[in-house]
Amino acid sequence: MSDPDFPIRPEQLDADELDARLRQSGVLGGGRVVDASWELIGTGKMGDNARHTLTLEGTPDDAPQSVVAKYPALDPVTRQRAAGGGIYRKELLFYRNLADRTSMRTPTIHDTELDETGSAMLIVMEDLAPAEPGSQFVGESHDHAVLVIEQAARLASAFVGDPQLTPADWIMSPQKPDTSEFVQALLVDAWPNFVERFGGELTDEQLAFGHRYIPNHQHFASRDIGPRTLNHGDLRSENILFTDHEAITVDWQTVQEGDPLTDVAYFLGGSCTVEDRRSWERELVDEFRSRLGEQGVNLPADDAWARYRAAAMHGIMITVLGATYSTADERSDAMFLTMIQRHLQHCVDLDAGDFLS
Repeated sequence: MSDPDFPIRPEQLDADELDARLRQSGVLGGGRVVDASWELIGTGKMGDNARHTLTLEGTPDDAPQSVVAKYPALDPVTRQRAAGGGIYRKELLFYRNLADRTSMRTPTIHDTELDETGSAMLIVMEDLAPAEPGSQFVGESHDHAVLVIEQAARLASAFVGDPQLTPADWIMSPQKPDTSEFVQALLVDAWPNFVERFGGELTDEQLAFGHRYIPNHQHFASRDIGPRTLNHGDLRSENILFTDHEAITVDWQTVQEGDPLTDVAYFLGGSCTVEDRRSWERELVDEFRSRLGEQGVNLPADDAWARYRAAAMHGIMITVLGATYSTADERSDAMFLTMIQRHLQHCVDLDAGDFLS
């Protein structure tokens, strides 16, 4: 796999490269970057992130003192998988084409690059520190959950019924021919090995639901639900950076067209403990409905709750395929186990199987 003509590792994005890219974005004024250092941050599976700290000269007071750059994975197999799934392309095109159309808080993007094979990319973005990502292992607080629900409503309301989503070749949509059939084939192929890896830590009830869902994904995904919207698709703790008053969403590699409740169900099902989710979900689904209403999208309470119940199954798909098509290690295996336990229990608690037939 040959390297493209732009930086794909932190050491390649030196002061001169940063100066040229930030100058083009307009944030340096008449000044320049004279030096830079970097450190890796985060725990990404499909790529690496680095914070580049800048030494500036002659720049305005509001010029960034640091930026974060997102790079492709170092592992060539992961990069090939990213290219095959259009992972890097999805994220770049979201930032280029759609981010400005929603009031959802996302990072300011200074520069982007994508090679023609889709196996390498560069995103230079706002450094969101001191905001910090959540953890899949801990379970989010109620305060954080409320912040995420507000942001999810901003995204969903901006794209409900948007006719431009389905034709876009980079946005996965069950309304496109063969999409849900293809995903079901992937799930059927992945499920036996996934059960071999994680099944020993699942309850009989959780496993039974998984066995029922996998061969019926296509029915769930392609059913008629009326107007769809844009979903982040992987809205979980570690893809969100938090301050005391703000939630900023990153990692737009799984954007899809889907139910307005998908991101809400996925976040509450996988990023909160089972006990907290059970206590909060009715309240937070109502909060989501209220936030949608403020944006002019009205969803009846019974309809919203039914959509939420069905959308709980999205978490199974993301977790099974995520664990299958990313490089295994001790931390990621523990994360995927935590997620699948929560998502399957979510489906069991809500009788989500009602939507499989």
